[in-house]
Amino acid sequence: MNYDLMLLMAINNLSGHFIWFDKLIMYISEYGPVIFGLYLVALWFSGATKMELESNRKKALYAFTTALIGLGISQMIGFAWFRNRPYVNHPVQLLLPANPDASFPSDHATGSFSIASSLVRSNVFGGKLMLGFGTLVALSRIYVGIHYPTDVIGGMLIGIISSWLVECYKDVLDKPIAVIFSIWTSLEKAIPVLAVEKRA
Repeated sequence: MNYDLMLLMAINNLSGHFIWFDKLIMYISEYGPVIFGLYLVALWFSGATKMELESNRKKALYAFTTALIGLGISQMIGFAWFRNRPYVNHPVQLLLPANPDASFPSDHATGSFSIASSLVRSNVFGGKLMLGFGTLVALSRIYVGIHYPTDVIGGMLIGIISSWLVECYKDVLDKPIAVIFSIWTSLEKAIPVLAVEKRA
């Protein structure tokens, strides 16, 4: 028995009953990554002291790097083993436009869990909340008929593994981060609006 397909149909068949709920899940599914991006931007500019600001910026860069690694792995797997989207072979209710790329693993789940897992590992305020939101994004991809459950589970695992890799090799990122900080400092001087008031 194909439990992957059974779970897909069970979740996807929940759609079509309440238009307002379908719309909400569609927005979460489509724009969830934007929320994560905005969260990292907010983290970059947050900090009551110079030390806290620098720490938060490092954590934002760790999360961003984790997402890049996770999505890179996801793309390589997709190219190496192409899996059709559920709507190609099954009568699912498709709530979002069809996507021709590989179904496995889910890039949305990968990106969301890469960032959220990194935030949790770094003990960032709201990190666990973002992990919960990442789970909602992953489930929404099944609800709208874009992915199988194993697609999003695969993406979640890649995200978690990527955050672990970055955690293990943070020292390797010190020099690139120092360069980024130097470039940003130059930009703050050239564009004062980018500067954040810092207290020692």
